[in-house]
Amino acid sequence: MTLDTGGDSAHWEMQARTRVTENPRLEVMARRSFLLDYAVEEVWRVIQDPLHWEADAFHNEIVDMQDAGGVGTYFEMLHTNNPIIPWPMPDQRFVGVIMDWEPLKRQSVAELNIDSSAGSKRTPDHRQIIELEPLGPARTRLTYSVATIRMEGISPVTRFFFRPWARLQLRRAIGKKLAHIREDLAQAA
Repeated sequence: MTLDTGGDSAHWEMQARTRVTENPRLEVMARRSFLLDYAVEEVWRVIQDPLHWEADAFHNEIVDMQDAGGVGTYFEMLHTNNPIIPWPMPDQRFVGVIMDWEPLKRQSVAELNIDSSAGSKRTPDHRQIIELEPLGPARTRLTYSVATIRMEGISPVTRFFFRPWARLQLRRAIGKKLAHIREDLAQAA
């Protein structure tokens, strides 16, 4: 399957900057920090491959990738599960764009719902961020954040009750992502 989303890396990077990165409605929904007994270089080796975004609680499959790493790398992926909603979802197509790439420090991916142009607003655009902090020769703090666009059209009362529950579900999904990273680190050791 080829990426048939209409654009190149410059196009998708610009879309991500305007729709997710610079959007004033972007808010961090969940953030967790973990201590890993691995050097920051070892952790970076695992997360520098953009395919690591495939193996987590948010994504099912990366179906096509353009470029091979660094800012501007973009890929089409399918979401078949949503960590916030406890029932199966129909496939949603997203374009992921690597927005930050600071070796040994930070990586982020902006995810743009390309099905939304066809009227589907089931999952808003969002961003996932991984930050690394070396704490010694064999210890690293990994901070993982998920930021989403505030949902419009939801009453303040509903949002008040929904936000804590959504944050809890996202924190659980981040924990699953960490388990994948730990497995990859153990296999690489």
